[in-house]
Amino acid sequence: MAQPHEESSDGLTVLPLFPLNLVLFPGMDLPLHIFEERYKDMIGQCLEQDAPFGVVLIKKGLEVGDPADPERIGTSTRILRSELLDQGRMNIVTKGERRFEIEEIIQRAPHLVGRVRFLVELEGEGCSELVTQINEDYVALVKNLTALTGGYTSRVDIPEDPIKLSYAIAANLELEPHLRQSMLVTETAATRLSDLIPLLKQGNEELRERIVKQNPFQGPRLN
Repeated sequence: MAQPHEESSDGLTVLPLFPLNLVLFPGMDLPLHIFEERYKDMIGQCLEQDAPFGVVLIKKGLEVGDPADPERIGTSTRILRSELLDQGRMNIVTKGERRFEIEEIIQRAPHLVGRVRFLVELEGEGCSELVTQINEDYVALVKNLTALTGGYTSRVDIPEDPIKLSYAIAANLELEPHLRQSMLVTETAATRLSDLIPLLKQGNEELRERIVKQNPFQGPRLN
């Protein structure tokens, strides 16, 4: 059997898994506070080996306590920064890397370990038209999110890659976990972008309403 993080002859990789009540997208930063013994050990090994682990949405069970049953599709993530606290607890910041599908759970205690197959990212048909259609709304989303925290941005960097753009939009929208999971499972960027268009418009409307409530005086600023 392949060692953790090594690809076997059947194309599967052994990956430690972290079930959470959230969905991680490729390219998305994820800060975590590690306090359970099983995850302190798991994260410690990943740090020693500079190796990734998998984040999967919990389908059944809880984050703390007995091992939860995860969804089949998750995202591998790599630790960017770590801070060691008292009693071995840690704060870490990770970045999502690659989607995978769990083929088999090979360990349940002390933490989940799976044999996973990394998924190929596909653009799909009609991406260029969809990107043109969605870019303006994506810029509005980033500006609205910044305005909500009292900031302002005049320039928004738009990912040129439609796959990265689709994940950036999905990551920035406030969506229920099951809806985020459906976006993660979607096979092509074209389908994901198409599904995101109405959600993006709705998200921008809700953000604009929140901004107005937060600051009802929206007239021009006088110096």
